[in-house]
Amino acid sequence: MSESEFERKVAQLLDRGLDDMKQSTLNRLQLARRASLEHYQVAEALVSVGQGASAHGHDWHFGTRKLLSLIALLFAIASATYWQTLQQGDENEEIDIMLLVDELPVNAYLDNEFDAWLDGS
Repeated sequence: MSESEFERKVAQLLDRGLDDMKQSTLNRLQLARRASLEHYQVAEALVSVGQGASAHGHDWHFGTRKLLSLIALLFAIASATYWQTLQQGDENEEIDIMLLVDELPVNAYLDNEFDAWLDGS
């Protein structure tokens, strides 16, 4: 019996209705249907999790990813700002050390051209 003949016979049996079928056949069909639905729901849930949505169509996974991305972005911005603040403090310390070590006369610090000298050194 070929596959298409088998399919045709199954379709004819199903078309006849449930009244003509034995109770054991009905029970087996019901068990097969339940097993098929369980496997379908498990497969649907796995696909939904992979796509970032739950099996019921809610997008809470997608929202969670957005929230985590936002937190990571804010952390990166805060870290960059903190690092720049530390860098600025290090630069100011270097300038202070250079000024204290250098043997410039006091009048040089009072000169209006002092800022130009700092930029040049």
